[in-house]
Amino acid sequence: MNVRAGTLSGFGGISAKKKRNGYSGPRITVKSRTVSSRGNKNRNARSGGGAGGVKLPSVSFGGLGKVFTRAVSMAFMGAIVLAVSVALLAGYRWLTTVNYFALQQADIAGCSRLSEEHIRQVAGLTPGVNVLSLSMDRMRAELSREPWVDSVTVKRVLPGTIQIEVREKAPSYLVQYQGTLYYADEVGRIIDKVEPGQFVSLPQIEVEAGMEKHLPILADLRRAVAEHQVPFDFGQIAWLRLSWGRGLEIRLMEPGIVLCLGSQNWRRNLSRMNMVWMDLRRRGELDKVGLITAEGDKVWVEKRGAGDAPQSS
Repeated sequence: MNVRAGTLSGFGGISAKKKRNGYSGPRITVKSRTVSSRGNKNRNARSGGGAGGVKLPSVSFGGLGKVFTRAVSMAFMGAIVLAVSVALLAGYRWLTTVNYFALQQADIAGCSRLSEEHIRQVAGLTPGVNVLSLSMDRMRAELSREPWVDSVTVKRVLPGTIQIEVREKAPSYLVQYQGTLYYADEVGRIIDKVEPGQFVSLPQIEVEAGMEKHLPILADLRRAVAEHQVPFDFGQIAWLRLSWGRGLEIRLMEPGIVLCLGSQNWRRNLSRMNMVWMDLRRRGELDKVGLITAEGDKVWVEKRGAGDAPQSS
């Protein structure tokens, strides 16, 4: 049997030696094959077919197009915003100058001490002013700075009306401060100085240094008088004093009695003073009393002296 498989390098020498040795067996020839991998082909193709090939950078025109489109869009939107802003500004200027929105009426309510003319001046309500050019916040701020204004509401009613409602502070007392007489509210806070043309007769208060923390007693006293929890009216009070020694002192013009209520648990002291007052009235001895002091668990009654005759109101 003769098998031919090509020529195998190196086997020729073996055959020759066998022949020389007398070997005559079957002859085998192996044909060599060169196998090229597919990966090598692709790598060679990418490298340009040789070791000296140069790879060129790739350029994407799609990315440049997106950047350009975005820039154009932003510029367009900016132009639109600018145009709208200019149009709105021009429209606002036109609205704030047109005669259709000129001030025609100013409705002012709640004024007692302050005049309506003063309110108009502070709010800047000049004749013919455009109501759209007026700032409601500015008017509220300016009016709130007035000493007599407790609260204020401002409303614009188109085409030409401004509505202002004022709530004024109510004076309850008179107080001396740095040599000047002032009005004060129910808790002793200064409102404004007393003007000769608008004087109101009110009880005068005096607060000793360090007794400011007891000022809320004044508001409680006023409520107690209004609710008839005390045997006197507010108009009978000549003056009040918050002092360290006697607490709340109340001088009554009629029947000319001084009441001293300890600032600690003063409502309990007020209740006990009421019981003593009613007992003195029942016995017909009230006109002989000059001082009633209620503090702690005790109530003292002092008779009126020779120079302490009752004062007529």
